[in-house]
Amino acid sequence: MALIEHWIQYVTAALVFLGYPGLYLAMVCEGLGLPFPGDVFLAFYGYSIAERGLNAIPVFCFGTLGYFTGVLIVFTMTRRFGNLIISPLYRLRVLNKPRLDGIGNLIQHYAALVLIPGRFLPGVRSLSTYAASLSDMSYGTFSLYSVLGSMVWCGVWIGFGYWFGENVDTMMQHVQTTLIWLTVAIVSILLLLWLLRRLQAKANAERR
Repeated sequence: MALIEHWIQYVTAALVFLGYPGLYLAMVCEGLGLPFPGDVFLAFYGYSIAERGLNAIPVFCFGTLGYFTGVLIVFTMTRRFGNLIISPLYRLRVLNKPRLDGIGNLIQHYAALVLIPGRFLPGVRSLSTYAASLSDMSYGTFSLYSVLGSMVWCGVWIGFGYWFGENVDTMMQHVQTTLIWLTVAIVSILLLLWLLRRLQAKANAERR
């Protein structure tokens, strides 16, 4: 675990050194679902806008484009190669099948909610692209929701870093903890509603 954290810190420092191209590459990594703290990275760039004079527009554009590039690669590769990609990820425990199936059910009913505000929810963000690629969602619909989700997600975290400045690390810890619990609550409620709907439909079918 310590080795992974050291690797992440090393890569993060290298990407920061690269400036805007580094931001783009960092967000591609985040979009691919790699173990990379994309929200922290964006918050740092937001702080840099306030303190170091970086231009907000390129930061937002490179961040949004990079994240969208990453999720589009995942969507395209998973849809084209299917089990060749998914099965190894199950074995490596990168993906959790029951959780992925649950997100897939949510995609079928609440695609826009999962792919736009759902980008803020840990677990949902990393699985939603895989779930969408395994559904019957078109490229156009996925691209639209993902672009909007990328813009909102990047804009909020950049703004968070800009406004909270030097206190961003402390605030990030509280926000991330809150988001984890919020994710558990939202997913649990939606799955419960889906289960109740299934049971009600089954009961109605038996009455007939």
